[in-house]
Amino acid sequence: MSKAKKGGGAVSAVNDDLRREIAEALLGDEDPARLAQRIASRGIGHALAVSEIERARKSPYLAAGERLRARIAKRDWFLANYAKLAAQASGPVPRVHAPSAETFFADYYAAHRPVVLTGLVDHWPAMKRWSLDDFEARLGNAEVRVQWGREADKDYERNSDAHGAVQPFREIIARLRASETAPTNDFYITANNHTHNREALAPLYGDTGPMPGYLAEPGGPGGFLWIGPKGTITPWHHDLTNNLLLQIAGRKRVRLVSSHHSALMRNSRHCFSDWAGEPLEPGPGDGTRPPVMIADLAPGEALFLPVGWWHHVEGLDVTIGMSFTNFARDNDFWSHYASYGAV
Repeated sequence: MSKAKKGGGAVSAVNDDLRREIAEALLGDEDPARLAQRIASRGIGHALAVSEIERARKSPYLAAGERLRARIAKRDWFLANYAKLAAQASGPVPRVHAPSAETFFADYYAAHRPVVLTGLVDHWPAMKRWSLDDFEARLGNAEVRVQWGREADKDYERNSDAHGAVQPFREIIARLRASETAPTNDFYITANNHTHNREALAPLYGDTGPMPGYLAEPGGPGGFLWIGPKGTITPWHHDLTNNLLLQIAGRKRVRLVSSHHSALMRNSRHCFSDWAGEPLEPGPGDGTRPPVMIADLAPGEALFLPVGWWHHVEGLDVTIGMSFTNFARDNDFWSHYASYGAV
């Protein structure tokens, strides 16, 4: 292990963590001279920093990394071409009224394009029945699992498991009512709470119905419930499946970035973006910020979110909605997802 004396006499080691940092910086095209200055500024002698950088540049391990980087660059070139072509058809997310299932799968699902669908669930009893008053009257005593205490944690979405709590539905409903005048992001019933809530809130599913041709489950959609206050923010992330996001009460604003522009989404871990909760503004982007589209969802409207598309969701009102992944076409994009833990 190499060592260098600091000005105050303390010893700083050149260890594997620093060598990994050097390798990643070089693979990321950081200028070696600037890298040496940056490392030396942390108390390691400049000559030693230069020596370690030169050692890394001559390493056959780094050469292998460079070859892998070239392969990734080729893949990025293909994605950039798709992004360039997609930009020629940019604009608002299209809105289509009750298309046939065949049209939906051909024009949007297989084409990897988002769309707002209307007229699919107007006949559902939930569209007239579901409200906070209805929930309290029928299920006020239910013990419901919810994401709780989110505002104390800037990484609440990444740490969602730590925020799971069981609360009386009546108490959650009281907080939902209060958010109409005092918006909050502190709690949210989400798909992550589904295992517990499918039984606790089972009577609600009788108010839904099938989406023939769209969803595979013949007896009803069996989707995930989302119930949140005004002010709810779901930070930038992508999903590992195609999703259908349906609004039943209240409005949501969904910002979207194409999967083709993932290089601009600051993806440092799993499906999350370091843009986090920042509401990137709609527009064509500028080379450092991605092109952003917006879809505002009103009750009865559903947004098709293609797999891998980045999205940021904001509750403009108290919202009640559902999401579905059980499409009538193949939706297995997660079983070969191999980068978890590495990115």
